[in-house]
Amino acid sequence: MKLFETKIDSQDIEIISEVLKSGDLGFGPNVFTFEQRFKKFSSKVYNVATNSASASAFIIFSFLREKYGVCDVYTTSLGFTSPAWAAKHFGHNLIFVDVQNDLQFDSRHYKKVRRDTKNQIVVMPVLYGGVSNINCFSLVGDEIVVVDSAHCATPTIQSDFIFFSFHPYKPICTSDGGMISTDIKEAAEYFKNYRNFGRRRAQMSYDIIGEGFKFYMNNLNATIGLTQIKKYEENLLTRKENYVILKERFKLLDHDKMSSYYFATTFVEDADRIIKNTGLTRNYPMLHKASFYRNGVELPILESLHRKILNLPLTRVFNE
Repeated sequence: MKLFETKIDSQDIEIISEVLKSGDLGFGPNVFTFEQRFKKFSSKVYNVATNSASASAFIIFSFLREKYGVCDVYTTSLGFTSPAWAAKHFGHNLIFVDVQNDLQFDSRHYKKVRRDTKNQIVVMPVLYGGVSNINCFSLVGDEIVVVDSAHCATPTIQSDFIFFSFHPYKPICTSDGGMISTDIKEAAEYFKNYRNFGRRRAQMSYDIIGEGFKFYMNNLNATIGLTQIKKYEENLLTRKENYVILKERFKLLDHDKMSSYYFATTFVEDADRIIKNTGLTRNYPMLHKASFYRNGVELPILESLHRKILNLPLTRVFNE
């Protein structure tokens, strides 16, 4: 059996211990260091650390509402609820798009259901399973692209905004955390203020310059994140090796060169039974079928594939 789990060596323990001893557990200097070092992963100029991917999506859709008004947001139904809910919360029109046979955003279906509107169009694909890009991803050209990259630390897809998750099981982990990455300076300044209650330093105190909440990443989580950035390549290599082992036994969906190999996905007729007996997963329930989002839309490809989805962990593979 090949197995790896996130480990912290003695040197990392000392680094984390020093932060604990210092008492500097809130918003601290390692947050900025983590943001700077994450540039090599996001390939974006501005990286704003938050306390979760959910908070990141919330801030992005707040910015889009303030700058553009109500937007039409197109995203797949196969994703986590918080990004979709964030769009809905700020009054944007949420439109679900079908998936391709690889469970990624279907550009053809998007163009088919795209509404004739004066609203700003926002497209939010999900890099499901950890892939870095989407095959046949093509748009009209007037869209703002917001990418849910919670499964992938090294995306290559073109985007205006991209958000990440550092949940304990993610490719780069902390106890909790997220990131927004962009090349747009105006947006980055908005994100920085919003994550810190809408505050900006002013003389010996601070001014409130806009909306905001306690959405910043704390110094302790940033420190943990820095220790895990160092281990990313090693852990990625293990996940890739495990993927190859599994592919000898199962027909798996493909991963691309820059994928984070978050998990491997296959389709099986008895997925429900396997999930019940093994604890394996089907991420996620279909949002357009959930009570909160249900609006009568039909997504035939996703609906035909969903019951067959079986996700296999790449952190633990039996190869003996």
